[in-house]
Amino acid sequence: MPKLVFLAVALALLGGTRCSRNTQITGPGPIVDLATDIKGLSGLTRDGEGALWAAGENGDAVLRITGQGREIRAYPVLGAPKGTDLEGLAWVRGNEFLVGTETQEEGRGSDVLLGARVEGGKFVVQPRDRIEYEAWGLTAPHNRGMEGLCYADGILVLATELVDERQGKRWAPVATLDVAKGVWSTFWVALSSKTGKLAGVGCRIIDGKVVALAVERHFGVSRLLRFQLPTDSSDASAPPRIEPTVAADLSTVIKPLPNFEGVVWNEDGSVVLLTDNLYKGRSPDPSRLYFVPASVVQ
Repeated sequence: MPKLVFLAVALALLGGTRCSRNTQITGPGPIVDLATDIKGLSGLTRDGEGALWAAGENGDAVLRITGQGREIRAYPVLGAPKGTDLEGLAWVRGNEFLVGTETQEEGRGSDVLLGARVEGGKFVVQPRDRIEYEAWGLTAPHNRGMEGLCYADGILVLATELVDERQGKRWAPVATLDVAKGVWSTFWVALSSKTGKLAGVGCRIIDGKVVALAVERHFGVSRLLRFQLPTDSSDASAPPRIEPTVAADLSTVIKPLPNFEGVVWNEDGSVVLLTDNLYKGRSPDPSRLYFVPASVVQ
């Protein structure tokens, strides 16, 4: 085997390595730069045909990504409320999606959940429901809201970037929606660090139960939290508290740590992570997909 081919195969087996602006980027699997002009991607989902979808935060377009991240089509967004950022994204069925949002309003009591359809080459959205943060006794700071969505077996899981501190721990508000019944249930999920917040969620059906895998991240923190969602409706006056397990500490296998804002949890246990490359109006690096093998996730 020629030496160059052998080296390429060895790198593929060992994981992903690339250089960006003279910084070596490493991970346990392939790392793919997304060739797109859309900045600030947030939310990641996989449709029934295996394509990945990601939302541009400022609502200009949603991307359909195939070919292991190398083929991208942008769908312009129509109908997004003015001043609304697109954050979480969940494929439901066919050409139907749900989209989580946030705004820059400080101290607001709710955000809008959007329904969406792909029609005529456009990603058409309209308000579907409102998430009332008062269900957890909270209001939302500016630039924090419905950061992650996923959908499995008729249940929508919604993770917020809000945080509450009580009982000596930090807690994130999480909700589920039984789409057929239109019933919302609210929960608290314990965070595992002193600074992290939820920034994306994927979910699967395991042994008949909805199990979620959420990204907890902040500067220097990047973990995957795994937790099972209760199946019955919760008491809105006292949402149940869920203690997750840390399924992976990404800081031990990915260098340097990017800002992950989307996650897909595949049926084989592997994970796809999406980076948000927009920070304080700048985007020095491309958005990227990190492919993490199942062996890294507990």
